[in-house]
Formats: sequence, C-alpha cells, structure tokens
Amino acid sequence: MSLGVTPAAFGGLQVFAVLAYFAFFFFIKDFIFISDKNKIYFYLFSGLMVILLTGSFYSEFVTNSLFSILSVLPIFIFSRLLLKELFVNPGLMHKMIRVFQWSFLVAVVFMIMQMLVGITFNFYENRSPGLNPNVSAEEGIRYPGFFMDAQMNTQFLGMLSFLFLINFKNIFKPAAVNYLLFSLVVVAVFLSGGRSGFFGLTAGFCFLVLFLGWRMRYFIGLGTFIAMVSMSFLKDSFILFKRMNTFDDSYTFRAYIWKEAYNIFLDHKFLGIGIGNYKDYANHYSSDQYYVLKDNSILLLDQPENGYLKLLTEFGIIGFVISFLLIIIPVSKALYAHLETRTNHFALFCIASIICWLVSFNSLYTLTDARIVILLTSLTCFVIKSNAFNLTSTENKLINTSIREQLSPL
Repeated sequence: MSLGVTPAAFGGLQVFAVLAYFAFFFFIKDFIFISDKNKIYFYLFSGLMVILLTGSFYSEFVTNSLFSILSVLPIFIFSRLLLKELFVNPGLMHKMIRVFQWSFLVAVVFMIMQMLVGITFNFYENRSPGLNPNVSAEEGIRYPGFFMDAQMNTQFLGMLSFLFLINFKNIFKPAAVNYLLFSLVVVAVFLSGGRSGFFGLTAGFCFLVLFLGWRMRYFIGLGTFIAMVSMSFLKDSFILFKRMNTFDDSYTFRAYIWKEAYNIFLDHKFLGIGIGNYKDYANHYSSDQYYVLKDNSILLLDQPENGYLKLLTEFGIIGFVISFLLIIIPVSKALYAHLETRTNHFALFCIASIICWLVSFNSLYTLTDARIVILLTSLTCFVIKSNAFNLTSTENKLINTSIREQLSPL
C-alpha cells in the first residue's frame, strides 16, 4: 500500500492512493448522498479542502502544492467508503482488526530476519531514498521492520498493541492471552527503539487503566514490577533503554528545528506555506535544517521532526484545527457515550491506539506512509461506529450464554 507509483513531482502517489481513486469513480454515488450523522465530517473535509487549495494558490510553490493535495484526498475516499460499509456490516470491524493483528506478525518476521541477516532485508534496499540513516546508531541497530524508518515501525507497533487487548468473546474483559500478545508487541517496540512510539504506547496504556478497572490496574502493576526487575538485567539487550541516555542531545537538536519551524508558522499563520512545500521553503529560507550523514553528504529535511509543526507550517492554523477536529470529535463522542452507558469498551481500545499516535506524532510526521494512514483512519472510523459494534457484540454474548447467566445480574 505504501509503494510509490508516481514521482514526487507528480504528488508521490502510492498504491493506496491509486486504489482509492479507482474506488471513487467506481462508487461515485456513495459520495453524492451523505447521511445526516456524518455530515459534520463532510463539512470539515470540505472546509479543509478549501483551505488547502487557497493556501496552495497563495504559496510560492503552487504546482508542487497542488499535486500534494492529490495524496490527501485518498484518505477521505477510504474513510467514506469504510464508514458506509461499517453501517451495513458492523462485523467488518472484527475482520479488519484481525488483519491488523496479522500485520504485526509480518512485522515481526521482518524484524527477526533483520536480526539474523542484517537490516538489508527490507523493501527499500537499492531504492531512493532508502532506509533512514538513523536505523544504525552508536547504541546499536534500531530495527525498522517493513518500514524505512525505525520510528515509524515503533509507532505502528505501539498503535497495534492495544488491538491485541480486544477480547472478541467478551469485549468487557481481556483474557490472559490478550495480555500475553500485548506484552510481545511491547518487546518488539523495545527492539525497534523509537522513544516517541514508546511514550505514545505508555500514554495509551495509562488511558486504558483509567477506564478499564481493576483488571488493567492489576496487569500494569504486575507488568511494571516485572519490567523493573528485568530492566537491570536486560537494559543492554534493548536499544530503547540505551537511547534514553541520549535523550538530551536529541532534544537539543530538535528544539532548534522546532523553533525554526514555529517562526515559519508565525509568518504564515492562517493559510500556511502550502501543503507539501516544507522542504522547498526551508531550503530557501531556513537552509540550516539538514542532517550531515556518515558519508558527509547532506540530507535536507522535508519536515521539522514534529508532526504538529509540519501541519501548522503547511496548513496554517485554520487547516490544522480542522484536521484534528476530524479525530477529536469522534473520540469525544465515543468517550461521552461510554461515560453514559459504561459499555462502549471497544471504542476505548481504539482511542488508546489513537492516543499513541497523537503522542508519538509530536516528534514524528508519519502521514506520508499509507500503512499508518490506513491504520489511523480505520481506527477513527471504528470509533465513529463503535456503538454499532458494541450492540452486535452484546447480542452475540447474550446468544452464547444461558438464560440463568443472562438473568443473574437481576
């Protein structure tokens, strides 16, 4: 889904985008009639497109920016079709989560192969731009899996981890096997070595602890105890723990880039510099935003090592707010529904994954990768339709239990 189809000069479209455009023309009627429940998202999407088009025409790199919009539209095409399908078949969420869980197994296979034969086992060997140079550091290897960047791999794994806590047989109580699989994903996160993804995973887990009661508190207490005991013995085995010592150095470098990006935003507060223009703009007006690689070559940054600042600079404050309202509104509605009924547990796991992304997005812009975009968009759609899944799972639970068990709460 993330393999390139068109060159960067023509939008850098990936397989996912091409399939989305094909689906748009094939199911064009589904984009003409919008249900009242989803009209708020349609209005936000329309407003965002107006802002992005206006910002593109006012930017210094109009052609590049207009082509970059082509990579945004597939996200909304996919989400529209997915929401419509979930309305008809809520059980599709179950199948999709199973597929996402299987993707973890594929990621693990890649990481195991990279541990055995080296990081040359990847999709990006002999392809420009190749693997991110940060996968090899003084502390050791940060395994990228099937991504080009270990940080993306960590974020992806962190988001997937909470899906393993979903027990479809009893959505209200994760089973022992769910906790075991969750723990295996955490180990993979340690091997991948991305700090932002790990912090995101921690934030998502703390969110679940607040809402899922004593079982999660028991698990986190036991898990913390095991981690503290094991850390003294295994801290040299996981690159994540080694990299904690270099946190200050990384922050110092990034803080400078963040300041430069924020100054760019202040000069273009409302419409931004145009989507997809950060690299060209920084090259012209902030040319010290670059990495010096090991071979002394220069790598110009196409993002300021911060997803939020990337959107602020390119979208402006209006586009930035609209973009995150598309996530915040469904999350807020689902949380409100859960606080009212105390039954929307499925949404909580999806929200934990979204929180993981929101936290790690602070130091990692990943919306250029179709795999993470598909996962994030699917999770947001699941949250929107979580009540339908909750009703379906509750009905299935009642069918599979005896009359005595159904009446026991009375």
